Amino acid sequence: MIVLGLLSIGIWACGGTDDGDASSNGGGTADGTTTTTSGAGGSTTVGAGGTGPGGAGGSAAEGASSSVSASTGQASSTSSGGETSGTGGSSAECVKGQTRGNQVAVIGESFIAATHGITQQIEKQARANGSLAEGDRYIDNSVSGTTLANDQIPSQYRKAAENGMIKYVLMDGGGNDCLLRGDGDGALAAAESLFETMAKDKVEKVVYFFYPDPIGNQFSSLKSCLDTLRPKMKALCDGLTAPKCYWLDLRPVWNGHNEYTQDGIHPTSAGSIATGDAVWEVMKENCVAQ
Repeated sequence: MIVLGLLSIGIWACGGTDDGDASSNGGGTADGTTTTTSGAGGSTTVGAGGTGPGGAGGSAAEGASSSVSASTGQASSTSSGGETSGTGGSSAECVKGQTRGNQVAVIGESFIAATHGITQQIEKQARANGSLAEGDRYIDNSVSGTTLANDQIPSQYRKAAENGMIKYVLMDGGGNDCLLRGDGDGALAAAESLFETMAKDKVEKVVYFFYPDPIGNQFSSLKSCLDTLRPKMKALCDGLTAPKCYWLDLRPVWNGHNEYTQDGIHPTSAGSIATGDAVWEVMKENCVAQ
């Protein structure tokens, strides 16, 4: 158990296996001036409460809202993701097959990058749904050991956005900020700045999937930091209007499934499939990259 705990920390902090980060094609970044107001729109929240497998108890209360400046320009006609909206603001049918792989960026750390299995499962579901062409891939720039602070995960987004095409972002973040630095507030501030950059780039939608509870007493301080950060990051995501942000709490997905991890924090193949499927459901429900 001691060896396993040490290995798990080493994997998350130092990189694990990072088998082939995809990189975006070259190109200019999209310019564009946006009007900024304080975003306060609601979003779809998947899963709330509960504890992960073998967790050490419930999470902190959902509170401590954080505000962010975001563009509130309203889109009309058909967007690149296939969602149409009328002048009255109601969403019409979500049209499939309107998204190319180079319009979707995946960013984060080793929870994604250790095997890239989560991204692969989402892509599999997208192809089966007719939302991604056979052989096409998302831009998965996730890198093990990275943090939101120190401009690491944000730089993954900017690299993907060099092609000027990114409309959708799938992400995690904050785990290493807690594990390596115990700095949830730094992660929150970095995420706020990142979302402002996405708004300027006219990114349309983000799916932010946040960690299940880590398993094992050696992760007690990590769990405490995540429990404090979770409601703050959720409030930030829920308050965004541009890009629209959809929050996914993975604790209910992982609850009772010890087979989803071997080291207490990273997903096994089964964990990656379950996580990818959960992310895809949020994408389907909210016309993200369809």
